[in-house]
Amino acid sequence: MDTSLTLYLFSLSILIVITTGISIRVLRQWNIPGARTLGFLMLSMTVWAVFYLIEILHPDLAMKIFARKMLYLGMGLAPALWLGFALRYTGIHEWWSRRGRIFLLTIPAIISFFLGFTNEFHGLIWVSHSLAQNQPAPLMIEYGPAFWLCAAIAYGMIATGIIVYIIAFIKSDRVLRVKTGIMLLGVFLTAIVNFIFLFYGKNHQLDPTPISFAISAPLIAFGFFRFGISSLFPLAAVLVVENLRDAIIVVNKNDEITDINQSALKRLGLKISSEKQSAFSTLPEPEQFKKIWNSPEANFKFEHVVEEGISKWYEARVIPIPKTGADLVGRAVILHDISNEQMLLRAERRRSQFLSLLEETGRHIADSFEELEILQRTVDSITRLLGYPETAISLLTPDNMLEIAVISGTEDFNYQPGYRQEFGSGIIGYTASLKKTYITGDVSKDRHYFSTSDRSGSALCTPIFKQGVLYGVLYVESFELQAFDIQDVLTLETLATQVSESLQRALLFAQTRENLRTLETIQDVSKLVASSLDLETISQTVVESLKQAFGYSHVSIYFLQDEYLHLAAQTGYPEDSVIRMIHISQGVAGKTIRTKTAQFIENTTKEDTFLRADIQVTSEICVPLLKDDLVLGVLNVESTPQKPLRQSDVDLLTAIAGPIAVAVDNARLHMELKKMATTDAVTGLSNRHVFEQALVAEVERAGRNGTPVSLIIFDIDYFKEYNDQWGHPAGDARLKAVADIIKVNLRKYDVAARYGGDEFAIILSDCNQQNASTFAERLHQSAQIESPEMPENDKRKPGHTLSIGIATYPQDAIQSNELLIAADHAAMRAKQQGRNRIKLASDYETN
Repeated sequence: MDTSLTLYLFSLSILIVITTGISIRVLRQWNIPGARTLGFLMLSMTVWAVFYLIEILHPDLAMKIFARKMLYLGMGLAPALWLGFALRYTGIHEWWSRRGRIFLLTIPAIISFFLGFTNEFHGLIWVSHSLAQNQPAPLMIEYGPAFWLCAAIAYGMIATGIIVYIIAFIKSDRVLRVKTGIMLLGVFLTAIVNFIFLFYGKNHQLDPTPISFAISAPLIAFGFFRFGISSLFPLAAVLVVENLRDAIIVVNKNDEITDINQSALKRLGLKISSEKQSAFSTLPEPEQFKKIWNSPEANFKFEHVVEEGISKWYEARVIPIPKTGADLVGRAVILHDISNEQMLLRAERRRSQFLSLLEETGRHIADSFEELEILQRTVDSITRLLGYPETAISLLTPDNMLEIAVISGTEDFNYQPGYRQEFGSGIIGYTASLKKTYITGDVSKDRHYFSTSDRSGSALCTPIFKQGVLYGVLYVESFELQAFDIQDVLTLETLATQVSESLQRALLFAQTRENLRTLETIQDVSKLVASSLDLETISQTVVESLKQAFGYSHVSIYFLQDEYLHLAAQTGYPEDSVIRMIHISQGVAGKTIRTKTAQFIENTTKEDTFLRADIQVTSEICVPLLKDDLVLGVLNVESTPQKPLRQSDVDLLTAIAGPIAVAVDNARLHMELKKMATTDAVTGLSNRHVFEQALVAEVERAGRNGTPVSLIIFDIDYFKEYNDQWGHPAGDARLKAVADIIKVNLRKYDVAARYGGDEFAIILSDCNQQNASTFAERLHQSAQIESPEMPENDKRKPGHTLSIGIATYPQDAIQSNELLIAADHAAMRAKQQGRNRIKLASDYETN
């Protein structure tokens, strides 16, 4: 046997052993990224070499042909898997680098194997074959057109793979190019040998391609043992580490970085300044790595910020690299990108949080009928479940401002309820003007955002509507950039709808409660006013009840007498500006009387007829008190800007005016009946019964207090003659005229009565004899003034002179009946002594 043939066969056998060992070692670690591709690549080389060896050594022609057909399987698969391995580990084309898609490249190899196995039927792979004269030797073959097509495809794949490796070498960091270069040298040796055979090997019987792989094997082994590269992929570790899509960092037993792939440099942004740089000063999360450094089965997940606003998630593992036995030559740090998984988990977690938020908030606000409580529970739920640093709801005010009603959050941004923002200004005001959701991924760059301090993050603001009208806005802010997506928008918009529905429910509840309260108040006021027949009590009860029940600041009630409204009771007005009497031609109250309808003045500054009793008043409601279409008075309510009056107040006051009018009418009727029972119908003075009760009470009071009380009794002189001369109507008129003289001179707490016929009695409280005499003298003179001629003592002027008697307690008597007798006797003496004179009870002895 030729020496060169022996050497070739020996090298081929070595190749079989190497590729078989590598394939077994790699395929045992099936789940490691790229292990399948590399394992099947080595296995295809083994098949190629084994059957080529059988073809050379076996003497039988049929066996040589069978071996030739079988080696096409390895020969076709090897280039495809070679390219696939390059794509898988460099990640140059992400679609091809995904698991499972590499095997699409093996389709041409499978077709070429099928054509070779069925060559007898078509002759496309080889046209003819024969045994060489000198054995052992491979078949002598004249190749057909299909062979050259398949060869072109195979070498095209090999060339593409080489280009991929060259690109990876160029992109390698300088510190690591020595390692990358060793692998690239092995690749070039294989490529050069194959191209030489392709173009110049027509006169050579033996194919040197399998031998080229055997030559490159020591270089791969050298890279592995020299630089301590991970044992995950024996002998091919340089290529594996350098081009693996996962970030891989190899460290020696001194925890110094000896190798790092492009993925680690690019994804983690690591900077390698020296060949043996400390791992713990380079790796992110060094403390976490220290915890799993000696635990191959352990791992941890961490988030790494690539650049501002962009972060990646990695799962980290540390795999020991053994040399022999338990000795370690280093470790391989593998960082697997799990960003997609984390994004899915985060999305699912947020979806769960959003569902919980909607469910919890809906449950918490469902049992509340107070607006502020609903809003506060909403922002508290958002903070508790989503953890935003700030969540606030601002409400649109009547003056077109946005005012914070409730606020919550994990941080204090120095905003409090009551903070106001102009409509259209800031993100909150701008959202209100848009009436649709506004989102910003970076508040520091948003032209609408303003804050009390410099901050970065993102914000989302969505409007809240109530009965189709803008009610306010819900605002949330996060420290994260680009923190909000469409799911956040949909969730918060749904939440805003929930809040709107709860507010509507609360409004209906409030209206129902207000209606019930109104009915209860009307009933209570009706009972109160119906229980009294005193106009003053009724009036005061009305104004106080309306103030307490409905919070009205200014309430007054007026009763109509002739053409004037007279104040009966009021609350809320400054005492020095109270309007006590209004003509029916004046003011809103006068208009109410004239039209017999309620008047609602929403803005008093625009009402010319408004009579202002308080400068703070801005609106007024005046309701007539009607009884059978008869106007008895008005109920008047005025308010300040803090609590403006509404149409509902008009309805309330109109409803309550009915029972008030009934009570007023009853009180007036009672007053008239009482007056009829206690007063004289002709004179309007108290009757004798009232007088006698008052006299007893006054004497008793004077006795307790030690004060005097005087009693005056007088007759109209010759009144019978006056009556006979002028008639009874004239007599009644004269009686009334004398009563009017008494009323003009009488103090409000004194009592005057018609004692009988033409006789009158006057009780003067806390009045001594001298003052009583002065009072009597005024009466005496006033009565004479009305006479056509001034009467004289000796001339009779019927109806215009008085005979007056005066008695004083305790000077003249100490009992009421004694005092009455003393005064009556004094009056009798005045008549006996000629009439038209005043006599004291104490004058009896001397006169």
